[in-house]
Amino acid sequence: MLVVLLSLAATASEFSFRADVPQPLAGHAVFELRAGVDGVAQREGPMRPYICAEASPMSRVSVEACGNGSGFLHQAEGPDVAHFRLRGAPLVHEEGRLHAMMMVGVGITEVQSTADTPGFKFGSANEGQIEAAGPEASVGFKGRYWMSRQSHVAVDVVAGTAYIPGAPAVMGWASPVVPFVSLTTGMGF
Repeated sequence: MLVVLLSLAATASEFSFRADVPQPLAGHAVFELRAGVDGVAQREGPMRPYICAEASPMSRVSVEACGNGSGFLHQAEGPDVAHFRLRGAPLVHEEGRLHAMMMVGVGITEVQSTADTPGFKFGSANEGQIEAAGPEASVGFKGRYWMSRQSHVAVDVVAGTAYIPGAPAVMGWASPVVPFVSLTTGMGF
């Protein structure tokens, strides 16, 4: 009844109502930039922000890179754990402006004990090696709230495991199995 009265009032006053639902430029979210924390234990040194950039060429598929930006945003000495992964959303629930997704991912994790050098070093670490890389698998949950028709805020929680044979030598960890958990929040379009 209230909707009918509001519709009549809008018609009489020449205003119009429209559903303000998300209408992204590409029909789906295309890019997100998020910041947060990564639960992989770091050695001594200053705490740096954990940053993720995610690009989605299709509505349920994305490519993501996360880390503290070593070798890209800064050249400072210090440990970093970086993730480069392909993500998919097998479960999606959309209700108005709120979108929730279960995300699964596969990719590469790189650990480094000091300043970054170009490339990935897979396999066992040599004496004095400062970085190592290996495969990872992850699962996560992402929530998006569309603030306008074409921009949103996002919260992303990811947990997974990487197998990095060189991690014990590079980082001083007891095992090449590297579990991780991260929480990030940010904006996208």
